[in-house]
Amino acid sequence: MNKRRSGAIASYAYTICQMVVGLIYVPLLLGGIGRAEYGLYQMIGSIIAYIAIVNTTLGAGVTRFYCKYLAEGDEDGMANTLAIARKAIRIISIGAIVAGIACMMAVRVVYAQSLTAWELDESCLLLAVLVLNLIVTMSNTLSAAVITAHEEFVFLKITQLAVIVAQPLVVLAVIQFVPNAFAVCMVQLALNFALRMVQHTFARTRLGMDTQLRFLDEQLQRDLLRFSGGIILGVVADEIFWRTNQLILGYYYGTQTVAIYSVGAQICLTYMPLGQAVASVFMPKVSRIAEQPGHLGELSLLFARVARLSAWPLLLVLTGFIIFGQDFIRLWAGEGFEEAYWVAVIIMVPFTVDIMQSIGIVILQVLDKYAFRGKMYLVAAIVNVIIAIVLARKFGCIGAAVATGLTLFVVSDILVNFYYARSVGLDMVHFWKQAARFMLPIVPLCAVGVFVWNIISATGPVGWGALIAGIAAYTVLFFVFAYIACADAYERDLFKSLPRKLLRK
Repeated sequence: MNKRRSGAIASYAYTICQMVVGLIYVPLLLGGIGRAEYGLYQMIGSIIAYIAIVNTTLGAGVTRFYCKYLAEGDEDGMANTLAIARKAIRIISIGAIVAGIACMMAVRVVYAQSLTAWELDESCLLLAVLVLNLIVTMSNTLSAAVITAHEEFVFLKITQLAVIVAQPLVVLAVIQFVPNAFAVCMVQLALNFALRMVQHTFARTRLGMDTQLRFLDEQLQRDLLRFSGGIILGVVADEIFWRTNQLILGYYYGTQTVAIYSVGAQICLTYMPLGQAVASVFMPKVSRIAEQPGHLGELSLLFARVARLSAWPLLLVLTGFIIFGQDFIRLWAGEGFEEAYWVAVIIMVPFTVDIMQSIGIVILQVLDKYAFRGKMYLVAAIVNVIIAIVLARKFGCIGAAVATGLTLFVVSDILVNFYYARSVGLDMVHFWKQAARFMLPIVPLCAVGVFVWNIISATGPVGWGALIAGIAAYTVLFFVFAYIACADAYERDLFKSLPRKLLRK
């Protein structure tokens, strides 16, 4: 329990720093390398993200089975899991190189009309560096899985936080001399390699990570591949949702429009970890609950409780962005990015429920029921691409955002919840009662905030000082109002005991 509590606190600290650094990073890049280079950087990053899918899914599979064998005290199973995954990583790395070369050739054909000759050449260099970066990241999958399984969340988040903080500082220094996207990618590669070395050493020396194959466990090998195969569908869908719009806009409008959409998308991606911060530390606990008889009742209670805890920071940021977002983007990204506000809002509103329910993904993975969700998301993502092509061609960034927001609402907020209830057996009626008690009172608070801030903004352009003061005042008001009108007994006890626990730590 202490490790999970410390892990949750470390995860939130990491998430907050990730958000702050991410918000600083975007204007830094825009000012340092320019809008066109930033758009190119985001577009090529969208391509390499599809190659990175395999690493993401393999990491989830390794963590799942390593946690299972750790809970059972099966050292042979733990070692075999890592050994099988290590072999798969070697094969995948070769595949990533081949896929990277194929992408380089494809970029030159597909974007020949919308990119300049230099942008096409730089795109190939970026792809080469990002493939190397991916291979380094994949080689660290085993270490991260072992650290997570042993619930060493504080070490995991501190090392990740060091990279998050160091990256913009090093990038800022480098782009003074080499102001382009290639330099940014080289910095990322160097820092990820350093992270890999530190985490690998910790897992090997402190946690006894053993990657030697004890015996050929064909059943484990099939189960690991089947589990990862189910997850890969969902991850492919996620990448289509978050990456394809940039590729579509780049094809029709070029890198300048991609930059505008990417600013709005960056807000959404910065928002995402707020709900995942708590859920990410529950894989070991969910694995233990799943081994017990009558586990669905306990999982339903955990699902609703973790979702409500996630709702506190999520709704604060969502409503705060609705109120202050237009002035924030004007000051943060500069003039000419007004559409980015609407891109972010259109996607964030339906996305909120999905992020609140991040613990559901962990439950599906542990119960080996993720495949259907992955299939459903993949079909929806393909539909999203079709709608986005039509709407983006007519309405640009806003059209692409509407396509994604609409698809998220139908799939995440409606269909997935039916799946949780009918196929998994979770008590979704209980969840929605608990969620509604928290969410509904926040709506009028947000409406009042919009009304008051519009009056203030109407008196003249808002500067950073007034904006920060308004955000600070709203943050205090939000927590006081939510504590009085929304918090349940468990949350009130948690808030009351938190200072004492922190002091004791």
